[in-house]
Amino acid sequence: MGLKAVILAAGKGTRMKSEILKVVHQVAGKPIVNYVLDTVLNIGVEDVYLVVGHQANLVQQNICHANAHFVIQEDQMGTGHAVMQVQPLIPIDNNDTIMVLAGDCPLIEEETLQNLLAIHQESNALGTILTAIMENPGGYGRILRGQMGTVIGIKEAKDCTSEEKEIQEINTGVYIFDSQALFENLQYVDTNNTQKEFYLTDVIHLIKESGGAIAAYCAEDSNEVIGINTREDLANISKIIYQKNNIHFMQEGITIIDPNSTFIDSTVKIGGDTIISPFTIIKGHTVIGTHCKIGPHTFIENGTIVNETNLPPFTYIQH
Repeated sequence: MGLKAVILAAGKGTRMKSEILKVVHQVAGKPIVNYVLDTVLNIGVEDVYLVVGHQANLVQQNICHANAHFVIQEDQMGTGHAVMQVQPLIPIDNNDTIMVLAGDCPLIEEETLQNLLAIHQESNALGTILTAIMENPGGYGRILRGQMGTVIGIKEAKDCTSEEKEIQEINTGVYIFDSQALFENLQYVDTNNTQKEFYLTDVIHLIKESGGAIAAYCAEDSNEVIGINTREDLANISKIIYQKNNIHFMQEGITIIDPNSTFIDSTVKIGGDTIISPFTIIKGHTVIGTHCKIGPHTFIENGTIVNETNLPPFTYIQH
């Protein structure tokens, strides 16, 4: 038995209107999919299977980790079809726990996934869904609950009735399954739906129909599960991550005079008691020592700044 993860990263992302695959677009110095990968590895996932299709080589170039395995989905025929491609690599008799996530949601937190896993284990569920409450659920699938609050199913937005579209609890696309229940039920999933695709959500229904337990955990912050589909999404999530990075550095003893005008990549390292002035951009694998002063309007990319360095305003360093 072990904990494994499947990250779905095969979609082209046509709404980005880009020649570059969506999940390798950069957010604060890291490809989108790398945030998801790092998060699942940090909670103790042993093996990660990345399902890739369009520009698979580009995804592989951006990910280098011993526990990351690439699985090709030649034809994109839905989320259920994507997980089917992984099945030959995971022995069904191992009774593993399998987490399934989308590769375009870089804000997902370790604590949220740990809570989801805990609910799955404590409830002895065969499948557990991460849900969230959204004021405007739009194209997200809706969570259907019975009178006692138990999950009775998931309905894809395009298949919802007008009444079901009013439901604000949505399916985030993050699940945990017992491997045996997942793969045994996947073989019965069909394409009898509006999109003519194999929906992974149908596995939830099949488990439920056979008497298996389905659980759910509602994320405290719905922002965590927002996927990047457009350039506007990319800008909004970049802003959130840059602010998270600034908060992290300030908690570690770095002074950032104006966090709203300071942009520090997730790959940067900064020593304690350094002061960062406004309108500063720090990118790539920059390393800044302790007790430094970074003047305003400074740009640093892949630079190394030794301890106690004072950089004047308008410094430009790029390597």
